[in-house]
Amino acid sequence: MLTIRTQQGRLIEILLQSELCDPVNMGEYVRAFCHIHGSDHQRSLSINTSNGWGHCFNAECNVTVLVAEWNPGVAQRLIHLYYRGLSPGFSASHQYQSAPRRTPLVSQPLLLHSTNVPPQWQNDERSALLSLDKQMRTALERSRRARAYLNERGISLEVAISNGVCYLPAALLKLPELQKQRGLLNRWAERILLPLTSPAGKGYIGRSLWHWQPGMDENVHKKLLDQPDRPRRWIKTNPAGWFGHDLDQLSGCLILVEGAFDRLALLTAGFRPEVVVALVGTALQIDWFPHEVKSVVLALDGDEGGMDAMRRLAECLARSGLCVSLCPPIQDGCGKDWSEQWRRKGPPSLRPIYEVYTGLLRSA
Repeated sequence: MLTIRTQQGRLIEILLQSELCDPVNMGEYVRAFCHIHGSDHQRSLSINTSNGWGHCFNAECNVTVLVAEWNPGVAQRLIHLYYRGLSPGFSASHQYQSAPRRTPLVSQPLLLHSTNVPPQWQNDERSALLSLDKQMRTALERSRRARAYLNERGISLEVAISNGVCYLPAALLKLPELQKQRGLLNRWAERILLPLTSPAGKGYIGRSLWHWQPGMDENVHKKLLDQPDRPRRWIKTNPAGWFGHDLDQLSGCLILVEGAFDRLALLTAGFRPEVVVALVGTALQIDWFPHEVKSVVLALDGDEGGMDAMRRLAECLARSGLCVSLCPPIQDGCGKDWSEQWRRKGPPSLRPIYEVYTGLLRSA
């Protein structure tokens, strides 16, 4: 057992699965007697098996725990911070003697989390898209309509191309050599594609340009696609991931945004590619971060859902020993997200992110 104190003063007990005291599998959660205060009447320690985090319901104890085997990435990060001393204000201590227990420690079989294996057609679809990546990048450069769409969203073509953005015109799928792949890829036709990255490999997310014409307002087009029997505005491969740099090349201080075009707006404004990550609907997986990541700016959407998500993710990130700052867009009627703010106001719209980000860098 390893006891760690975060910068926020929170104590976290990192445990091995074998240290759980008389655990009972309740499905999504495991209940166990608390090894910290030696609970003698009930299993007051509740641990989520999907992420390894848990806490004791005893008001006097209220300890936070992390089972290392159930979230090895985060556990490794916390232990790494302790042994390397990379985070000022961190302290930790080994507990070489177990806390008093009223119940015996029993061995528990390893709880294996089922891995969602994509259906074969999704693997084939992703492979087909990856095989066309070079042709789709060329199509983006040559398509007047796709370039116009990026331009009206305030996105530099150079930035888009250098960050792997591409385009699948319907004409490309009519080539004889793509006849066998046509059925797999029809739903991706007439979409701007953005590359996704995850530990499971590369993928794509695609934004439909169905019936979009130069001069059409983005919100008008959104309403058009939201009507019944229209192409879905966004689709993703499986596995999906984040729109960002390769995971092992991320910066030590990250800016997390919600949408793909939020990230492109920041990159067009001059932020470095290794700094900005767009979650694009994929859950925040802290164990995807390399050990070098020490601080995060949460810059999600400014609506109620985005604010709730930022508060929830901030707590999760802080528990993992990261320094976190929240930076929602200013609600001035110019858009709930950074992409729309950028489209309407240009560089001044991103000043709040710049100030929060540079502040974190100075304090690191």
